[in-house]
Amino acid sequence: MRILSPALLGMTLVAVGCSSSNEVLVPPDEPTVERGPVTIAVDGDPNGLWWDAASATLFMADDENNRVLRYRDGEGISLVADLPAAPANGPGLGALARLADGTLVVVRFGGGTAGDVVYVRPDGTSAKVPNLLPERRRIGITVTADGQLLDGYFVRNNNVNVGSVARLTLDGTEQEVVGAMQKPVGVLAVGDTLFISDQLAGKVYRAPLSAPSQLVPFATLSMPDLLATGPGDTLLTGSRDGTVLSITSAGEVSVLAGGFQQPHGLAYDAKNKRLFVADHDGTPADGTTHTLRILPIDG
Repeated sequence: MRILSPALLGMTLVAVGCSSSNEVLVPPDEPTVERGPVTIAVDGDPNGLWWDAASATLFMADDENNRVLRYRDGEGISLVADLPAAPANGPGLGALARLADGTLVVVRFGGGTAGDVVYVRPDGTSAKVPNLLPERRRIGITVTADGQLLDGYFVRNNNVNVGSVARLTLDGTEQEVVGAMQKPVGVLAVGDTLFISDQLAGKVYRAPLSAPSQLVPFATLSMPDLLATGPGDTLLTGSRDGTVLSITSAGEVSVLAGGFQQPHGLAYDAKNKRLFVADHDGTPADGTTHTLRILPIDG
């Protein structure tokens, strides 16, 4: 019997007879897709999430340890890269976005004194975006279809929040494109539309990306957090009451899932119809249990 190389085309050889005509190449086993419901303990505190469908990888900003993690079916959670040194008051990691070349960009809150943006290159090295104003408290970030980055932030003036969304480059420019907000948290580009959740206003706004200052109210809801796309044309966001909310294209809000601690980052895997939730424990005094939740979404 002639033996073929198991490396041939990445296939595994299975001999089913004593003649070469019976040699069969079988693809290697693919990992079982975990649709849940399941709760996965995380050695850290995941906040922003980003699902990359092409590589079937979930990226997570770990606020507790100032790093980026990833989850893959069959592999669990592993380290992507540590981020540049965090401010003295903690990493304060918010949302993350992935550029077409694989670069991961993460915003850091900074508490009004050390806000910044950091990124991880495809080779695993990381750096800080230069020349950004440290008083800007950044939480949300998104990337448009043509590769532009938009981040959301606010500053405190005489104990009053003044929030904005800006066009950001990794070279260190940050140009305001939307102003007059209170606390922009979620920033999400979908097609030619920009969505922004203002947590203090209890609103999600929408605007054309071609004219982002032309904001109009899209949905009213309690304490919206980071935004994600959901099934169909829906948007998803977490709420401080422990629910994940779904927003239709008409701005109608309903509860998609509940029973969370504080849902922060969300990501939806359309192929496998499942939702990832970064569930933050807001009461660590009784024992901290930050988790990654995976839920089947069949709608």
